[in-house]
Amino acid sequence: MKPVVHFIGEARFADYYGIECAHVVTTDHPVWGSDNVRTSKIVQRFPDGSFETLNTVYKPINNEIQNP
Repeated sequence: MKPVVHFIGEARFADYYGIECAHVVTTDHPVWGSDNVRTSKIVQRFPDGSFETLNTVYKPINNEIQNP
């Protein structure tokens, strides 16, 4: 099971040498804590704004507040 990390606002998606990654402001990243983070390769995006990378699932914090 992958860890779940929450982020504030919207993810900014970018292409790095053919690999889709994201930039997010995390609140509870297991290594970086609350910080600006560039993710590893994105393997799946979800309609609610969350997405999965090779290592982690990222969920927008405002979505969880609105839909507990």
